[in-house]
Amino acid sequence: MKNKFSISFIILIILIFGGTYMYNKITKPNFSPKTTNLYQHGFRLLEEQIGTYIKEHYTGIEKIEFSPIYVTGDDGSSMLNAEVVPIVYDSHGNKAIFGGSYKNFQHPAYGIIGSLRLDFDYYSKESIELKTDSGEFVSVVFGKPLPREVHRTFIDSIDENFQTLIEEEKIKDVKQSSAGSPHAEILYNSELKKGSLLDGLE
Repeated sequence: MKNKFSISFIILIILIFGGTYMYNKITKPNFSPKTTNLYQHGFRLLEEQIGTYIKEHYTGIEKIEFSPIYVTGDDGSSMLNAEVVPIVYDSHGNKAIFGGSYKNFQHPAYGIIGSLRLDFDYYSKESIELKTDSGEFVSVVFGKPLPREVHRTFIDSIDENFQTLIEEEKIKDVKQSSAGSPHAEILYNSELKKGSLLDGLE
């Protein structure tokens, strides 16, 4: 009886670890720990830039959070694209997800194409750059405050997306204003996930 229990227990452990391994292989990008850190650090700073802009330029926002970092075009050694979208909650508890299409207009996600540059420098140190109001990219460092140059005073794509969300009545009593939402909570998301943003954001 004891031997049967031991065999059953071993089989159970193998199934659990095997299932976890397969789940991670299917859903997680095949990056080295160093590359994983680079992308998590870069997107954490991008999310801070976007979250700060929303918090400082829109009233009626209760909470700002972010989707996982969706990775597409992973060939096993490099990331062809990775992107994230903000998710906002108004003071009435309504949830609104950025991105997607509206009246034949496609709202963008935010990531390596257009918003963020990631690489390793000559000394294999992280190189992270964020876009400024002028369209230039400025170096930022994970763990340090964002430099003044990357504190955005306008992000047209965010403003256009807010306009759509308001017109669709996804959010209520939210307005563009310099008064902002100083007490809004920002929740960051560093999870890397294979696939498209369209796969699971509802």
